[in-house]
Amino acid sequence: MAEKTRVYSEETKREVVERFLEGHRAVDLQEQFGIKNRRRIYDWVRKVKDANSLEALKDTRGISNKGREKEISLEEENEHLKLENLYLKKLLDLKRG
Repeated sequence: MAEKTRVYSEETKREVVERFLEGHRAVDLQEQFGIKNRRRIYDWVRKVKDANSLEALKDTRGISNKGREKEISLEEENEHLKLENLYLKKLLDLKRG
């Protein structure tokens, strides 16, 4: 049976990365924070170094399109309205009998 993937809080990730950059050993941090795979620590550190910011540790899953309206062309909007009208006409026909 597969184990559920563990998700670490942003605060935990920050603390681990900060301590690692201060000179603490990854194996000690892994044990102290209960991190199953030491590779995860190195991945967090690499992300922070590449972005030059601890903000890289934020969990961005599911928020990439949040709050943004999808821009559609007039043709797409027109096609959508035509389909909506066809649907409503069909619904009225079914109700009439």
